[in-house]
Amino acid sequence: MRFPKVLIVILVLSVFSPLAFTQPTPRFTDVTAASGLFIAKNTSVGGTNPHAVAVEDFDGDGLPDIIIPTFGKPHVRYFKNLGKLKFKDVTPNSGLESFAGDGTGVAVADFDRDGKLDIYMTSLRKGASRLFKGKGDGTFIDISEKAGVLLKTPARSCAWCDVDGDGWVDLFVTSPTGQNFLFKNNKNGTFTDITAGSGIDLKGRHCLGCCFGDVDGDGLDDLFVTCYQSQQSALFKNLGGGKFRDITLGANLGRKASAVGGVFADIFNKGRLDLYVSTDSWLSGANYTEAQLLKMKHTVEPNALYAGDGTGKFAWVNSPTLMSKTLGHDIICEDLDHDGLIDIYVGVDAQSGNKWATTKGGNPLWTRRDGINWNDDAKKWGIKHEANCVCVPAVDFDNDGDLDLLLINFYSNVVLYRNNTNDKNWLRVKAVGAKSNPDGIGAKVRVYAKDKLIGYRQIHSGAGYCRSSPLEAHVGLGKATGPFRVEVVFSGSKTRVVREDVKAGQRLVIREEKQKR
Repeated sequence: MRFPKVLIVILVLSVFSPLAFTQPTPRFTDVTAASGLFIAKNTSVGGTNPHAVAVEDFDGDGLPDIIIPTFGKPHVRYFKNLGKLKFKDVTPNSGLESFAGDGTGVAVADFDRDGKLDIYMTSLRKGASRLFKGKGDGTFIDISEKAGVLLKTPARSCAWCDVDGDGWVDLFVTSPTGQNFLFKNNKNGTFTDITAGSGIDLKGRHCLGCCFGDVDGDGLDDLFVTCYQSQQSALFKNLGGGKFRDITLGANLGRKASAVGGVFADIFNKGRLDLYVSTDSWLSGANYTEAQLLKMKHTVEPNALYAGDGTGKFAWVNSPTLMSKTLGHDIICEDLDHDGLIDIYVGVDAQSGNKWATTKGGNPLWTRRDGINWNDDAKKWGIKHEANCVCVPAVDFDNDGDLDLLLINFYSNVVLYRNNTNDKNWLRVKAVGAKSNPDGIGAKVRVYAKDKLIGYRQIHSGAGYCRSSPLEAHVGLGKATGPFRVEVVFSGSKTRVVREDVKAGQRLVIREEKQKR
């Protein structure tokens, strides 16, 4: 049989074309359709509108579950992790039904030290913020009034932190009125409002996000609060005993902006906390030009990365790539590809944002392939979804060692991306306190290879923007070879626990020893 020359050429080209070979799997794959995660049919304006997320193992089966507060009915969605990236809605009869909606923030901790995780959810409705005591089986009971944490004002974000070092976590809540709250844990299931004498008064400012971290290495977690409406955010130094002092200007953080989210992380692997702040450069996508906003005496500021010096001072990192002008929300700073370098992923309102945004289309994922220069690799890594993204937790949902991504979208349903890295080049560290709080909140985790620091994390509950991630540290190991040394310094007691000869690819549980300090 004879083939025409043209047909032969076509066949040869098709065989040797790159398209004929199997395309490499992207780092992330959208697995939403088969996950069972679904919020509501109507998530548009006036619909359910998810706005916050907490991820933890609420029923003790070893798999991280998901709680999503929303603005509209059903006001909260609670998904049990079934394994293999499958989830089941278990909201009915969970005890969370009393939450009245306009849910904006959530944070997780075992506040009463009974071995069961509890949650606090904030609401923009006056008196609707709630504290739910966990029963350990995935159900909860509302104890807000008894515990003394009912608020008369609307609230935005919240975070747990042992601010006075007594081993019991305290509760901080932000409010758009600037009337923020600090509740001291009384160790008996109740709290005392100590805001008045704490030094954290921000009345008159529009407060949104919050995060704790020890920025000066004195063993006490300091507090950063983001402020909106072209106002100055605030950094408070923890003085101990529930007292704080405003050190914003001395820390070089006096920029006025419409800041939304903030997160502390060791971006540059130097063993100290840096700070990334997201901003709404265009005031909720109002689509004013920069000149118009400036004429109205508003700022038009980009997102910002600040390098910490370990003494409580910060320096703006002059990276044009990172300084994007968008409607930014939550931020996660994690090693998503296990190359030993922190990546920065930002949740952005990419749909109802604005036509002047400098980063268009989806959430930017800043990586450093050469270890120095930042690149937006979101699309290259397969993360192509564009929505009104509020929270972006990075969580190992399937317990395979790499961090998957969950996108909480205000005007559309959630999206789940599976991380396909699938290697053993990582360590997960769960710190369990004895004298310190049992969740390891505030614990400092350091990983060494041949005495060289290759990863530093501090465990937080409530960070970024309206997000609470699992209470553990995840460290990518890069090119380092083991065995590794893992050190944990517990908050409050300052107990130091060391594990030697640690092999990669495992989850460590490191417990504080009661007799040591």
